[in-house]
Amino acid sequence: MPPDSRLPCNFIWLHLITVYRNQRRNYGPHLHTTVCILSMSMQNESKTRSPLLLLLVLAALLINSPLAVSQADASPEQELLQLANQARAAQDLPPLKWDSALAHAAKVHLEWVLRNPGQLLHQYPGEPDLTTRGANAGAHFGTIAENIGAHGENPPALQQIWMTTPTHRANLLDPKLDLVGIAVVEQQGFLYAVEDFAHNAPVLTTEAVERQIEKLLLEKGFPPAESNEDARKTCAMPEGQYGVPRLVIRWDGSDISKLPDAVVQQLDRRRYSSAAVAACPSKQSNQQFTTYHIVVLFY
Repeated sequence: MPPDSRLPCNFIWLHLITVYRNQRRNYGPHLHTTVCILSMSMQNESKTRSPLLLLLVLAALLINSPLAVSQADASPEQELLQLANQARAAQDLPPLKWDSALAHAAKVHLEWVLRNPGQLLHQYPGEPDLTTRGANAGAHFGTIAENIGAHGENPPALQQIWMTTPTHRANLLDPKLDLVGIAVVEQQGFLYAVEDFAHNAPVLTTEAVERQIEKLLLEKGFPPAESNEDARKTCAMPEGQYGVPRLVIRWDGSDISKLPDAVVQQLDRRRYSSAAVAACPSKQSNQQFTTYHIVVLFY
């Protein structure tokens, strides 16, 4: 038995609750007059220039505009994705990747929007909430957010609505969000659209999660213990610990790219020299998020 094995064991159980955006603000219809303004400009020019010259100028503009050509052939969903990534590129942010599961979740909610004309809501009476819709569609995420737009004349008009609304703009330019699924429907000459964003949280095996946490702890100066068996038995226990560790830390989380701040604060190389890691099914009641239950025993 190690000399310090009879020292009291400290327990820390972190409650890391995943946060998601689900704004319940209502937005009324927005009408844009871009086409009308362009038409007025064309009429003014026609008074002083020949129609043939005007057509040649417009043709040249279209030929020299790759965006116009590419968007003319794109679906409304693809065009909104392009516009979103252009806005992110302007802020030096990585592009959003298309996710078919999120697109299905967006389509399901858009059907609710069309069945309930009037206010735009993120959840209608009798409808599952945003996280449940994403999970039911098969998406895996640590964070989820949503934009809704209506009465847009075209995709650029919808994008303009979102970019001039603080909460929508924040979703589009959130560096932590890396996936998007979009659904668009035309009704009575206007476009209605839903964008569902997420931070990807792939489903990993328990062994892969353990290796990742071990790597992070090693970078902090805590090599793996001789065995993970005590940690794995502890992970399966609702409380307490197996064996004689000096410190036990538990947490539920979806992001295993870094250690939680509360864990880092407990890392004391003067008191602990090694760590045993275990991962098991999450004990969080909200299982719409991809989460992992992690236990670390320090010796």
